[in-house]
Amino acid sequence: MDAIVRENFKKLREQIGLSQEQMAQYLMLEQSSISKFENGSRPLQMNSLEKACSLFGIPVNELFKNELKIKVLAPSFRKSELSNSSLDDIAKINKIASNIIEMKTILEKHNNG
Repeated sequence: MDAIVRENFKKLREQIGLSQEQMAQYLMLEQSSISKFENGSRPLQMNSLEKACSLFGIPVNELFKNELKIKVLAPSFRKSELSNSSLDDIAKINKIASNIIEMKTILEKHNNG
């Protein structure tokens, strides 16, 4: 299962266009921590995974799935380098969007149920 989490993390990081260094800065870690996590030689703390998932715009449990069947809320960047503050803002917006999607799904099940 750890391999699936690492693979999904890397895939999502690359999908939103962040380098290991940018992700490390956002998570307040060393770049080597991201590299070691992605290659399987070091775990990543759950709070770091949660913060990354907010940036990816997905719930944490999606990282544990064999196949990512979700649409990542990938931002479109005009700048090649974004500040941690900008990444925090993107994560907050993604969290709001994820919550809206989840609430819509729950409402549809309730109305059809």
